[in-house]
Amino acid sequence: MRLATTTGDLAPYFAEKSVAAPIRAMKATGFKHLDLSMYEIIYPGSPWLAPGDSWKHEIEAAARIAAEEGFDFVQAHSPDGQHFVDGEARDALLLATRRSIEACAMLGIPHTVIHAQSVPGGTPREFLRENIAFCRIFAPDAEKHGVDLLIENSASAWNPEYYLRTGREMREFVEAAGMPRLHLCWDIGHANVQGQNQYDDILAMGGELRALHVQDNYGNEDSHVMPMAGTTNFDRVLCGLVQAGYRGDFTFEGSNTLRRHNAWPNYRRNVLEGDRLADPPLSIQQKQLAVMYEIGRWMLTTYGIPVE
Repeated sequence: MRLATTTGDLAPYFAEKSVAAPIRAMKATGFKHLDLSMYEIIYPGSPWLAPGDSWKHEIEAAARIAAEEGFDFVQAHSPDGQHFVDGEARDALLLATRRSIEACAMLGIPHTVIHAQSVPGGTPREFLRENIAFCRIFAPDAEKHGVDLLIENSASAWNPEYYLRTGREMREFVEAAGMPRLHLCWDIGHANVQGQNQYDDILAMGGELRALHVQDNYGNEDSHVMPMAGTTNFDRVLCGLVQAGYRGDFTFEGSNTLRRHNAWPNYRRNVLEGDRLADPPLSIQQKQLAVMYEIGRWMLTTYGIPVE
């Protein structure tokens, strides 16, 4: 199984907003397989929203740096934005998401994670209907570029009207959608906040589970820390993956184990401009990611899973 982590781990250390900016710095972490984060490509002046193909320069740079440093890209995360509010913000999300799918094809990435979104005041049935309709917007892009879309679970603690919380609900969503290129990504940290028995959830998803977001927390907030830094029972997770015959990657989202001062949802208190200890330096953050890599290797080999 390939151990991977998101390029978002180091993105905050680079003023340049290009998705390629943090890739070379991943060299010091031990990871060779990367999850390309396109989560924050929607911003004023973004080339991803401009006419023409200027946005492709970022992907060409990512491909070049990856080749130079010996990385490959195993999955991606699509942009964050407004699903159900008509107007400029939604148009930006649709355009950026379509381009992110094409970017995956350019880099040989087989699948990209997308979020569903709550329907304010909506019932579970309305949530299902509206989010399936949203996913279907991108079905032609997914087919054209040969890229699968993976829907992700959340938790009631911060998303009470998001009705993808259990493995059963996730499986029912993709079955109701009936899209050949729509499958599942299981966020282990979200499930820990939800209080799930993740062994049962993983078995419920079965072959529809194609990717993971591996992170930990104390069961109260979406802290995004590395495994063993929280309360998640990873034995149940690994037993489920083995029993289900999971064939995807083991991809971390533990970016906040060493927290920057403005890392959601836990902010450093009373930070003043010029504070010298507000954020850990890049060199120490890289060492933390190297430790996370070793934890992942230990977890997988303990369960007899070869690590690539």
